[in-house]
Amino acid sequence: MSSIVSNSDLLQCAVSAARAAGNHALENSSRRREVSEKSQHDVKLALDRECQQKAEQVIQSAFREHKILGEEWGFYHEGDEHLWIIDPIDGTVNFMHGLPFWCSSIAVRHRGEIVAGAVYLPAMKECYTATADSPAFCNDEPIHVSDVEQLEDALVLGGLSKHLGKDNSTLDTFIAMSQRAQKSRLMGAAAVDLCNVACGRADGYFESMIHLWDIAAGGLIVQRAGGKAEVLEQIGDVSFRYLCSNGRVHGEMKEILVSTLGGEG
Repeated sequence: MSSIVSNSDLLQCAVSAARAAGNHALENSSRRREVSEKSQHDVKLALDRECQQKAEQVIQSAFREHKILGEEWGFYHEGDEHLWIIDPIDGTVNFMHGLPFWCSSIAVRHRGEIVAGAVYLPAMKECYTATADSPAFCNDEPIHVSDVEQLEDALVLGGLSKHLGKDNSTLDTFIAMSQRAQKSRLMGAAAVDLCNVACGRADGYFESMIHLWDIAAGGLIVQRAGGKAEVLEQIGDVSFRYLCSNGRVHGEMKEILVSTLGGEG
């Protein structure tokens, strides 16, 4: 049986792991075009795997018995006591091209609930954190979602499916959201987008197909910053249709997503 561990202890480890992964990528940015695998609209770098290894080393040195699920490898069972969820470089294509909008995201789930998360943006020198029983912070300063009330006044962020052309529903959703919001933006890194909602730079985020490692830490940070995060539909074991917002524009955004993508009404 696992020993009792506080959420603050878990968060401290998450921050250390995120910094280890992110700093390794930043320090090796001259190698950012070392491609290990390439597909249409996406790429895997040698640094993706190296950065996950860096994060895992930190976690395993503190909590050897805990399970790990990462974007690069790993698996889990629903009954796992503690599960660490790693996205070593979220926004890999941004990183590869030299854009600063990328991060390392680390969350830990205890008995099915995300209880601590850290999102570290090395190029932006920002580290977002939260636990299930504490507020959200950026660089140790409290953050809060925006107070925008109407979607017509909102900046919303989102992503487009890698399978664009085979499934155009994601593009239909982006068009529908753009017609209703003040502006919509595609920034290319889900965890970064979620943190921008958490600190009030954006008012909502939507994605027609996103993975657990993309949203685990950022979703908790949004919620602890006063916002709302919601899985609209589970597509696979670790894939979802997903919406988060400042809470005030949530209903309008959800209406658009449900009407164009389907899911819970």
